[in-house]
Amino acid sequence: MRNIYCLLSLILLILISSVRMFAEEVRVNIRLEGKTRYPKTNLWMGVLEAQIGDKKQQRTIEAKEAGTAITFDVPQGAAFSLKEVWKLHGYNLVDIQHQGNEWTVTYKGDKESEYQYLWFHNDKEPFRIPSIVTMKNGKLLAINDARPCGNDIGYGRVDQVMRIGSKDGSKWSEGNYVIQGSYSDEGVRDDGFGDPAMVVDSESGAILLIDVCGHTVCWHGNWPDGEPNPVARLYSTDNGKTWGDALNGKHSPAPQGALCSWSDITNIFYSAFMQKGEEGFEQYRVQSLFVGSGKLTQSKLIKVGTHYRVYAPVWTKNHGNRVLYTDDFGQTWHALGGKTALPCQRGDEPKCEELPDGSVVLSSRKGAGRYFNIYKYSDDKKVNGSWGECVASDAEKDGIKVGRNSTNGEILILKAKKISDGTEATLALQSLPTGDGRSDVKIYWKDITEASSYSSPKTFAENWNQQPYHVSHTGSAYSTMTLQKDGRIGFFYEEEPGWYSMVYVPISIEAITNGQYKVK
Repeated sequence: MRNIYCLLSLILLILISSVRMFAEEVRVNIRLEGKTRYPKTNLWMGVLEAQIGDKKQQRTIEAKEAGTAITFDVPQGAAFSLKEVWKLHGYNLVDIQHQGNEWTVTYKGDKESEYQYLWFHNDKEPFRIPSIVTMKNGKLLAINDARPCGNDIGYGRVDQVMRIGSKDGSKWSEGNYVIQGSYSDEGVRDDGFGDPAMVVDSESGAILLIDVCGHTVCWHGNWPDGEPNPVARLYSTDNGKTWGDALNGKHSPAPQGALCSWSDITNIFYSAFMQKGEEGFEQYRVQSLFVGSGKLTQSKLIKVGTHYRVYAPVWTKNHGNRVLYTDDFGQTWHALGGKTALPCQRGDEPKCEELPDGSVVLSSRKGAGRYFNIYKYSDDKKVNGSWGECVASDAEKDGIKVGRNSTNGEILILKAKKISDGTEATLALQSLPTGDGRSDVKIYWKDITEASSYSSPKTFAENWNQQPYHVSHTGSAYSTMTLQKDGRIGFFYEEEPGWYSMVYVPISIEAITNGQYKVK
């Protein structure tokens, strides 16, 4: 009996302590006035932070919670306050009011904002590395990493997820997988698939997707003496509906438990560079590589094989950037400039684009700006040529100079018209974060109508407009873009909260250039 009495006394003591600890319940009513422009994609209204005594609690408010209340337990005597710490796209906070322990938070739907969350972090698995293209049928295809492991390739399972958008980007399909990582302790090459880079063939409409894959962290790769960063290739010939390993014909059956088949082209990629036993191997070898995410670039001018030429810029562990190209839409690959070409030895994650004369501009990630280099062909057969000297944009007159961050962005070259006189023009766009950390993604632009503006890497790096278009006003990182059928730029990028959520927004050329140019 004494033991039972002691047990009952202990339970009573715990209950009394709990009552004393949480003596008050604060009720927070959530109200919504009006609707957002995109209720199917913008499902979250804001992030609130409750200060409870000396502790803080954050809560992401979902739109479906409008008309309900959430509660907080407050220790006896502790102060309680509430504020918004993160404004989310599609909604505006109207006010926060309270009377005693009854609080009311009111949001208003933003009918003007065209920003949409294609994937929202919300304290679950993070999303990273955007890629977006305009398909042959005019619709948009957006692919990015979903990271159940919480990190990059080599640390666990990484998947590729996708959504298909309407021609103007106003509507998006439900999210779906392209391919999933199997992550196993055995360390097979389908552990994960990440860093998507896509291109749509201008003639057939087929889509080529290149991923880094496997279980090797990029810095640990050591080809051919050990496992490198493997390379995966996938195709879609039905506008992103299905994926597999074949460009022409029937896809192979998907492996057991997998969503689709894929091709391991690791040896094909690495064979484009110096092989063991070749003279100069130790000097020019590639130990590990991956393709710069976002978009692959297809030439509008050069066709010497079955397809217009496609360029794939790569990061390498030991020699900065290289560029590969294919004339058969990804079946075989060659090094642009040859096996000994080193276009940017200090470069990090790269992108490339075709200049109006068929030359190739390399744009590479660096601290405080970008590295630029240009490859010029020297013969009509588009076989031979040479790279210029790599230059830093932040060291040139009116070049792209940003804060102390090193983050990837996107380069895009397109035709436009000058609004003042209607003359035809060619613009170069370059996106990247501009803050001292990964924040404030903006789009720089430059008129390159005159060939003198890209006659050398130095001239290309100079004279960018110094009033870039401000896309994100908060923590933001990688970005990519595509020209939509409606003439706007489909901009797809990483943004907080989380590391990260994936945001899409269409932007007109008029807005980017402050009314100076429009789409041709």
